[in-house]
Amino acid sequence: MATSSLDSTWLRVGKRRQFFFDDLLLELTQDVTRRFHQPRKVSEEPLIQADQPWEHVIYFTCSSWNVIHDPQDGLFKCWYEDWMIDDPGKTHTWTNPFSGKLCLDVHGSWPSRICYAQSIDGMHWEKPGLGIVKEQGRDTNIVLGGDMIEAAHCAYVWIEHNEPEAGRRFKAVFENQRMSGADAAGEGLFRLATSPDGIHWQIAGEPLTFGECGTLLGDVITISRDPETGEYWANNRHAAMLSTTVLDVNKPSMSSWVSPIPHHRVAQENRRRIYRSQSIDLHYWSTPRPLVVPDAEWDNLDDSFYGMEQFQIGDDWLGLLNVFHMTDNTMDVQLAYSRDGRQFQRIRPGYPFLARSDVDPDRWDTTMVTISTKPIVVGDELYVYHGGARNHHDWWLVGACEGLDVPEARDLSGVGYGLGLAKMVRDRFVSISSAEAREGLVVTPAIFPTGRYLHINACARSGGGVRVGLADGQDKVFDGFSREQCEPMVGDCVSHQVQWRNKTRIPDTQFMKLHFYLENADLFSFQFLDED
Repeated sequence: MATSSLDSTWLRVGKRRQFFFDDLLLELTQDVTRRFHQPRKVSEEPLIQADQPWEHVIYFTCSSWNVIHDPQDGLFKCWYEDWMIDDPGKTHTWTNPFSGKLCLDVHGSWPSRICYAQSIDGMHWEKPGLGIVKEQGRDTNIVLGGDMIEAAHCAYVWIEHNEPEAGRRFKAVFENQRMSGADAAGEGLFRLATSPDGIHWQIAGEPLTFGECGTLLGDVITISRDPETGEYWANNRHAAMLSTTVLDVNKPSMSSWVSPIPHHRVAQENRRRIYRSQSIDLHYWSTPRPLVVPDAEWDNLDDSFYGMEQFQIGDDWLGLLNVFHMTDNTMDVQLAYSRDGRQFQRIRPGYPFLARSDVDPDRWDTTMVTISTKPIVVGDELYVYHGGARNHHDWWLVGACEGLDVPEARDLSGVGYGLGLAKMVRDRFVSISSAEAREGLVVTPAIFPTGRYLHINACARSGGGVRVGLADGQDKVFDGFSREQCEPMVGDCVSHQVQWRNKTRIPDTQFMKLHFYLENADLFSFQFLDED
């Protein structure tokens, strides 16, 4: 969140879990630093990859797959795209307006369909025959596409937990028809589908509309919902995102599928970026407006933002920003943060939250890592599912057309996307941390809690601990709540109840400051709760 968006009312913390993504809760610090934490990949090989006769190129990249844990039957469920591509060299073409060269029409050449897989434990997956689509006498796991509808691309699937109609519990937004030609490459019509089980779908007849863009939208979309108002949010792409208002046709350019990038010229900004539309009914959406855009101060010359999923941690939001490094033709995932889900600030721009496995060229995710689904809380762990690939983003698609001297442009067998899993302890993205040598101190501004019991998410390393003192607005410590009277938290706990010599209930006062004392420890969050 931009600094100008921070306001003193955020210090009325109530029972809201408090994190340290920004400086709002830091009035004074000494001998501490902010540390950033990443999930640990646990899948040496893809959990899901192309292994069925009817699968072509299964497309685990931005906005082409989802994983959900269904609380009704306890199953992990995955929807993923299968691009029916057999030879990327045999394609339609369109004219690049900068180079004048005929290039691959990626989005007008092949139909896509959506497949389904399920798992009991989230690690071992099956692709059940569903009796919906058969190919060459074989029962398949295809749920959208085929004879049902011409094409189903970049589907985003979610469960509506408070949906009163059982037959509409599962929802999906997907691109149906593709536009061809230089004026509309990459744009298409989006439709809404509903389902009682995520397998049998009913498709709405009318396409979705997006304000001034009408029915045209770029082909990456993720859906979230405002928990207070019920409004739907779509992180998407403006239909004219890659177009410029004035073409510098006299400037030199290369014969590449990627257009030249103007700099310091807002009117000609053409890098991919994240937009936001709102809707109350999932059919009529507002015009996409910029949400997260590349920053010349932080981002490299060729970095663009391919798509962003967002999810709640407590009452705050994290954005999983898929960053496309166009020259290297790779992707990784960075973080953004918001207190309200509407305004985001970047967290450590330029540093991946989930990186490619580029230290091992033989790994399956050495070139591409993307996230387009919300992580899943499993006990005290967070399951962070991710897509990955050894091939590059578009070299295998446009390489033959451009004459690129790369193996994947000539041999489709080198193209393989898959699903991976990384894990981390929940809510542990950023910490305020001390080192081994000196004890650290963090003092918060005066805050207004409504819960009466203080819980912290912290990890104390060998010989370390966390103590808390409670003080009034002038830093006068309340009787009985000093650092010396606090029972130290040792070890590792995501929700440790702080105690002061057998007292756990905090003083009955409106405002208070927290004095955190960290000995070789990480403090991730704190929260005031009603019950001990």
